[in-house]
Amino acid sequence: MSTRMFTVTPQKAMEEIIACISVGLSPLLTSSPGMGKSSLVNQVAKQYRLKLLDLRLSQCTPEDLQGYPMRNGNKATFTPFDIFPLEGDEIPEGYDGWILFLDELTSATKPVQAAAYKLILDRMVGSFKLHPNVAIVGAGNKITDRAVVNQMSTALQSRLVHYELEVSVKEWTEHAYKLDFDYRVISFIEYLPSKLMDFRPDHQDATFSCPRTLEFASKLIKSVPDVTEEHGARIAGALGEGCAVEFITFAKEFSRLPRFQEIVDDPAGMAIPPESSTKYATTAMLIERFDEKTLSAILKYLERLDIEFQIVFCRGAVARYPNIRSEHAGFGKYLKEMVRYLQ
Repeated sequence: MSTRMFTVTPQKAMEEIIACISVGLSPLLTSSPGMGKSSLVNQVAKQYRLKLLDLRLSQCTPEDLQGYPMRNGNKATFTPFDIFPLEGDEIPEGYDGWILFLDELTSATKPVQAAAYKLILDRMVGSFKLHPNVAIVGAGNKITDRAVVNQMSTALQSRLVHYELEVSVKEWTEHAYKLDFDYRVISFIEYLPSKLMDFRPDHQDATFSCPRTLEFASKLIKSVPDVTEEHGARIAGALGEGCAVEFITFAKEFSRLPRFQEIVDDPAGMAIPPESSTKYATTAMLIERFDEKTLSAILKYLERLDIEFQIVFCRGAVARYPNIRSEHAGFGKYLKEMVRYLQ
């Protein structure tokens, strides 16, 4: 977690990107690896009908940004590559413009950084102006994280609006439910929030737990009914060995969960699990499986759980079904009673 006073969560970062774009400035998102910077920019592009142009500056040469020298009669000119939308170009059908995403900007070499000055501040490639409907957004890793990062020149620093990204368990779980992540992965993070970003610059494992690798783990076990040591190599390959051991231990709690149908049939009498880990697992299972017919019974059962687990259920249910408050009167009433805890 950053020690800086002013950092932004993913949701706040999206707001800041739009604020910069609206006044013609270029934001730069920095964070430790695997926190979803590229995904954020992609979400902004989709939401505002902007075609995403992904340019990895760590792989660029100065000519990529200033144009390739070509002969024009007795003179030479720099001809831009076709990734750059220029004045006079037609906006693609179905879009309102473009986002030129300068990814891995903090990994660019000094010559590439210098070539980016004109692109970012003057919005020009050589002597050609970018299309007025092009927004420029940059992203990169932090220099303190031992990633492949080069010190940014002060000239480039002053051409950007800088934001450092921090993780938010609340926002990540809502995002994970919307994308139908495996409910065991989601409940694992709700139980052990520190595993959402378990990154240390000096770590010795081949990988680590972070938003990106948790999505990998979700995909790898989505079709696995019961996670055991048999799947250890698969999980360790995504999350690292230490985190894999903790995840497998946690996943075993699911074998001790009360049965979903038994909860529906007897919400007032079905036993409540004694351990917090099993309560988290049970709550995640209920979020995964409830529907309109079973929700009333589930809410009766939830009222017997500690308030923190009711909050987890409410947030997960709303994330999965955004219209649930208006479509199910019982849930709307339940949510009104819970609203003071959901701030």
